[in-house]
Amino acid sequence: MRLHPLSRLPGLALALWSLAAWSTPAEVMQSPRLRMRNVVLTAKAEPVRISTAVPTTLTFDAPIDTQSVRLADSTAVELLAVGGRSITLRAVASVTEPVALRLRLQGPSTQAAPVFLLTSAEDVVDAQVMVFHEANALALLQARVEELEARCAACEAALAERREQGAMKGPADWVLSQQIEQRGVRVARFSVPPSSDRLDVVSEGGLRFLANTWLVFKAGVRSDIGLSWRPGRAWLENAVTGQRVAARAVRFALEAHPHGAAGRVVVEFGWVEKMGDSATYRLVIEAAGAGASLVIPGVTLQDGTPVGE
Repeated sequence: MRLHPLSRLPGLALALWSLAAWSTPAEVMQSPRLRMRNVVLTAKAEPVRISTAVPTTLTFDAPIDTQSVRLADSTAVELLAVGGRSITLRAVASVTEPVALRLRLQGPSTQAAPVFLLTSAEDVVDAQVMVFHEANALALLQARVEELEARCAACEAALAERREQGAMKGPADWVLSQQIEQRGVRVARFSVPPSSDRLDVVSEGGLRFLANTWLVFKAGVRSDIGLSWRPGRAWLENAVTGQRVAARAVRFALEAHPHGAAGRVVVEFGWVEKMGDSATYRLVIEAAGAGASLVIPGVTLQDGTPVGE
């Protein structure tokens, strides 16, 4: 049996060329994120996210009956190219209702007549979709191995970076690694409104430290019943959308206090993920064992800068 490897380059190159050719510099900054993914045909219709800004290419591991390619609505979606193993298309206008793309594959296959449901998306677009007629296709297994290898390489690179950052102990190291630039470290105080509920642990506020590549919150915590509470996981939560960014480090230290047990908790974030345009978040710190989470509402970032920018 002769294998036909699926090429990712033509569709992606066409998408990138189109993005550059059809967009002004201002529009490029607002263009959607391009995604490449693998799908296995099933009895269900496969959803595909398309856009007016960039074309989408579907590449198949089996030959296509080019005469069988049909769009349910050619006024909303246009076919740019139909080849022996690929179809390139894009949205002409916003596709509010899914548009069905139907075709037939040549040769024996349990899914010889797949259906794709095309819908508009302005945030993430399927620039290239690799379509496999069966789950144990050799090309699919090879693609999954390559994907796992890429993920492992990314994890190893991130781990090496974290180790390097962990070895940086002083201001000279921070400046050398560009963690601190001309803007320095911006420090601001935040407060926590009092609660009428009786809580295991409370905080009256603390300080926020914002540098070029990291954000740190330091909060004083107190318990009138003895501070057996210890922090576990922590995250920032968008107060509007609920989207989260996980903390990359949580530290805790006990300290003396004239009225009950007290301590300091420090939570560190890196620029990992965008939280959107909202500048109001909740800082949530879970208890490591039994006990309630510490929730600090109304947390803002300086100048409304969202996490990830």
